[in-house]
Amino acid sequence: MTHSDRALRILHARPDLAALAAWPFSFDIGAAEHVEEVRLASGGPLRPIAGEDSGGTYFLCAGGAVLHADSEGWAGLLAESLDDALEILIGLPGDACCLSSEDDEATLAAGVAEAEEELRENYGPGFDTDRATLLSGLGLRLRPPRELLARMERAERRTEPDFVLLNAVEGCAYRLDESARAPVREIVLAAARAGSVPPHADASWPAAPEDGSPLDWARLARLQGHTELARVALIRLLDDAGPRDDALVAELVGEFEALGDTWQAERARRLLPRGTVAGQG
Repeated sequence: MTHSDRALRILHARPDLAALAAWPFSFDIGAAEHVEEVRLASGGPLRPIAGEDSGGTYFLCAGGAVLHADSEGWAGLLAESLDDALEILIGLPGDACCLSSEDDEATLAAGVAEAEEELRENYGPGFDTDRATLLSGLGLRLRPPRELLARMERAERRTEPDFVLLNAVEGCAYRLDESARAPVREIVLAAARAGSVPPHADASWPAAPEDGSPLDWARLARLQGHTELARVALIRLLDDAGPRDDALVAELVGEFEALGDTWQAERARRLLPRGTVAGQG
């Protein structure tokens, strides 16, 4: 039995604990259905395990990582495991999760206190006792807010490239805060310095790092074998493409085909005017 199975089995076997997880901590195992059909860009496993009161969903991914997707098109890893996710949700209720691990002690303490006080007003005087009951029943601990925030931030930065959520019908990616995006250029340059050179002698390297376009770095990532990194970068370029970006979209068709991603290649091709010749990856 995995740790994720353990926590979920406890919640499914203990309706009293499941009710506490759902309210006030917004982890409702009875609402594990997302607002639309989704999949991971990497094709990895994805299982909805709980919903939250504003319409979002928690998913269990490969290795036990927990992905959170809201109902407004944003998604990212919340935690490396379900135990971590539950400790974060229980230990940082409400707006406390919007704080930063880099906040000073006074800001952090005030933010957590304000969020918890608001919940106490809405939930009632049993908040602290019920939180302790839930943590104890799940075999978890109430950890320091800074530690929980740091865990959450580390997990979010690991969203790309393997845990990027897509609309399974349209193919577009859920948004992720820019600060948590994978640094494609830096990864490509680091791999080159380590000896991971593009396999094609005619690969075009920018004269200087600042000269390369996002498409250049995505192409070089593909040539270095960073398949999922390249795929995610290309998908986000396609998502952002506008009516004046036909030349870019035509090149994206070729890049997706070079990755063997016929679904995204066809999605890009549909955006092109009739008769446009797509570029070669």
